[in-house]
Amino acid sequence: MPRSVACTVRTASRAETVRFGAALGSCIRHGVCVCLTGPLGAGKTALVSGLCSGLGVTDPVVSPTFILLETFTGRLPVVHVDLYRLEHERELEEIGVFDALGTGAVVLAEWGERSPGLLRVADIVIDIQPGEGDARTLVVSATPPLAVDLAGCAW
Repeated sequence: MPRSVACTVRTASRAETVRFGAALGSCIRHGVCVCLTGPLGAGKTALVSGLCSGLGVTDPVVSPTFILLETFTGRLPVVHVDLYRLEHERELEEIGVFDALGTGAVVLAEWGERSPGLLRVADIVIDIQPGEGDARTLVVSATPPLAVDLAGCAW
């Protein structure tokens, strides 16, 4: 799916990364697939925590590394997957991740680059690159017209 850069944001702390995620989550109005990419420790789970907050999820959000998938109820249903331990893409099919696409749920995939199929259909891709200390650079790419909608959000 073609995407264009909607914005590039620099955060200086985990709290700022979470706040950015919450602002972004509040801009999501319908089910989408969001893939997060970046190295270990980049802040993917912190960003997902913020996204979930912006989507109205009140439950605590932790990385589902060992269970692969967790679901939440918010303003929209949320499916949070962590692909770090993914061995075969068919595992995503087996746990129903691809079935969740197009149902109105927001699919948030940490380590999105580990699933070429999910990355290919993602509506939003957020690449997180660590800087010095807790600084992060987040490059948000989205499909049109999502890129226009997201670029208009107040961070």
